[in-house]
Amino acid sequence: MKKFLFFVLLILPTVVFSQQPFRYDTIRVSKDDTRNIHYMQQQNRLRQLNQNRQVTAQSANKSQFDSRNLRYGLNLGLNLSNDYTFLRIAPQLGYQFNKYVMAGAGVSYYYSKRKYYYSNESRHNNSLGANLFGYLYPTSFLAISVQPEVNYIWNSYREGAAVTYKKNVLVPSVVVGAGLRFGRAHAMLYYDLVQDIDSPYTSGLFYGVSVYL
Repeated sequence: MKKFLFFVLLILPTVVFSQQPFRYDTIRVSKDDTRNIHYMQQQNRLRQLNQNRQVTAQSANKSQFDSRNLRYGLNLGLNLSNDYTFLRIAPQLGYQFNKYVMAGAGVSYYYSKRKYYYSNESRHNNSLGANLFGYLYPTSFLAISVQPEVNYIWNSYREGAAVTYKKNVLVPSVVVGAGLRFGRAHAMLYYDLVQDIDSPYTSGLFYGVSVYL
């Protein structure tokens, strides 16, 4: 009986200890040892925190204004024919948001002249305007644009050299265009969607070139 009790007392601690889960963190090791789970978990959390901070900083930098993305441009338009003359000069200031989108604003001056040979009359338009614009680049060599604007126009009808009628009016326009992109230059065909009777734009397509530096 004594031998049996001795055997039970000897085996019991071993059985109880075996029921406890074995954990690496119960082993005393150096803090730099890879088996030190608490230390490694802390280092992983610090690395993740630093990565999150870097991503946040990069996102903030991307969203901040960068003067290197400013684009200074000049839009030129010209249409010459026997009965119609059109000239457009429009300095613009844009911002390149990314490789697909540029947008900005500008001012413009237009001059147009239409002749009516059957009556020896001609119509002369001058205008000063302000505009917003946006360019979309679906590929590196294609460009699509939209330009809402408003122009103050003073025009006159003439018979020969004599002025027979004058008119001053405020005219809205929405000019859309599509064409080719050569670096920062655009060669485009444009069309005015509004087609106001006093618009400085021709009733059909017209050609324009713009350069942004």
